[in-house]
Amino acid sequence: MQDIMLEVTDLTVNFRNDETEYTVVNSISFQVKKGETLGLVGESGCGKSVTSLSIMRLVPTPPGRIASGEIRYKGTNLLALKEKEMNAVRGNEISMIFQEPMTSLTPVFTIGRQLDEVILLHTDLSKKAAKAKSIEMLKLVGIPRAEEIYSSYPHELSGGMRQRVMIAIGLACEPQLLIADEPTTALDVTIQAQILDLMRELKEKTDTSILFITHDLGVVAEMCDRVIVMYAGEIVEEADVDTLFHNPKHPYTCGLLESIPSLHEKKHRLFSIGGQVPAAGSIRIGCRFRDRCSAAFERCELEDPELVPLSSGHFCRCWLYAEQGGQS
Repeated sequence: MQDIMLEVTDLTVNFRNDETEYTVVNSISFQVKKGETLGLVGESGCGKSVTSLSIMRLVPTPPGRIASGEIRYKGTNLLALKEKEMNAVRGNEISMIFQEPMTSLTPVFTIGRQLDEVILLHTDLSKKAAKAKSIEMLKLVGIPRAEEIYSSYPHELSGGMRQRVMIAIGLACEPQLLIADEPTTALDVTIQAQILDLMRELKEKTDTSILFITHDLGVVAEMCDRVIVMYAGEIVEEADVDTLFHNPKHPYTCGLLESIPSLHEKKHRLFSIGGQVPAAGSIRIGCRFRDRCSAAFERCELEDPELVPLSSGHFCRCWLYAEQGGQS
C-alpha cells in the first residue's frame, strides 16, 4: 500500500457575493499517494482551481472561505497550521505551478532573483550557493543558456520558456507534492508535449507526487495514474485512468470522452454536451448535471445522489447506479 501524501476530506469552500454566500466546492474527498499522478478534470468553473488553492491555503479571504473539511499532508491538517507554519510547507514541501506564467512571474525582477528568493527562503544556502542551485534548476528543466536566462526578465522569454521557469521554481526545493494547475493550457501543442515530457521525467527522477489539474483528457491519458472528474463543485466519478477511458459510467464523463476527436472515426460534427455548467449555488437539491443529462429521471430532480462504489477504486455519483445498489 502506497503512502498517502495528501488526504482531502469533506472539503467545502464558499464564496460571498454581497449578502449571498454560495458553495463552489461541495464536500469533496480524495487522496494522492506517494509517487502518483492524480488528474483533476472538469470544465471551467467546476471548482478545480479553487480546490488547488484551498490545499495551498491561498483562497482569497474575503470573498472566499474554507467552510468545512480537512486537508491532511502526511497526516498533518494544513487547515490547523498557523500562517508561519504553513509558509514552511508552502513552496517547500508542496509547490504549485500556475496556469499563466506571465502573471505568476514578477515582471520587474529577473528570473534568477525570483528563483533565488524561493531557495533562500526555504534553505540555509548562501547567496552564491543559491545562484548555483538556480542555474542548475534552469538546466534541469531543459533551458539552454541557463546563465544568460538567469539574468533575463520574464518578458524576454517565450511562453514555453516561462513555463519551464515556473516548473524550475516549483521544483527548486524538491517538493514531495507538486500541484500543476493547467500548466500547458496557454502553450502550443509542440511546447505542451515538451513540458509534459519534462514533468514525467522529473517525476521519475524525484518520485514526486503530482496533482494535475486540467480540462484536457488527452493530457490526462498521457500523464495520470488515477482521475477524478468534477462537475459544479462535486466529484462525479473517480477511477484509474484505464477504467475511466474504457468503462466510463457517469453521463458527464461519457459526454466528455465522446467529444474527443478520433483519428479512426470520421464525424461530420463533433459531439458536445448541451447547456452550461450551472452557476454556483443555483441548484440546491437534486443532481447538478440533470439539466444537461439525457438519462435524467424524476429522482434526479428531487434527491442528491451519493458517490457510490461500482468496483474497486471506481466511484460514480449518479442515480442510474445507486438504483442498482452501486453495481456497474
